[in-house]
This record gives sequence, C-alpha cells and structure tokens, in this order.
Amino acid sequence: MKKKAVVFTLLLSFVLLNLTSCKVNWFDKQYDAPWWAIAIPVAIFTIAMMLASAKYICSHEYLCPKCGGKFKPKWWQTLFSLHINSDRYFKCPHCGKRSFCHIVRKNKEK
Repeated sequence: MKKKAVVFTLLLSFVLLNLTSCKVNWFDKQYDAPWWAIAIPVAIFTIAMMLASAKYICSHEYLCPKCGGKFKPKWWQTLFSLHINSDRYFKCPHCGKRSFCHIVRKNKEK
C-alpha cells in the first residue's frame, strides 16, 4: 500500500512540476499563466474526487468468493484497489485470501 502511494505521489509531483507556463485566452486577450495557477486547483480537485469516490465505494458491502464472508472495506483500501466493473480486489478479513470480491446487492422491497 505504501509503495503505491509513494509512486502515485512522485508521478503526480512530476506531472505538476513539468508544467512551466500556459497560454490562456480570456476574452480575446492572451495571458501567460504560471504553472502553479493551473496545477494546484487540478491537484486539489483530483484528490477531492479520489477521496469522495473511495468513501462512496466503501459504503457498499462486499462478498468474498472464497469463503462467502461479507465485509465492508476501509476507505483507504478502496482508494487504490484494482477493479473490474463493480468487482474489487480485496483481502478478505475472514479467510485472509485475496480475490475479486463482489458487491452485495440489496433488494428493495416495498
């Protein structure tokens, strides 16, 4: 987990620092904007969206295909977990095996 976070942070820093300046057109006038004026809002928006999606995803209950145990993952586990459609790759807290876990769908009964 820590290795993925470090790699992500270094990659994000590299991308943000490679921006030197941008030409911005505003009402038929051209301005030279510094890199940080664009990079900081983009970084804040990206981090906010990642945290919001992780919080939403961890609100679901998941089913382990190996042992059949149901669990709710922590938000930081969902942040960088691999996924295919709605299945996510987690370590089951019951059996300790890693696999693609399915979302437990709740039937709405009236």
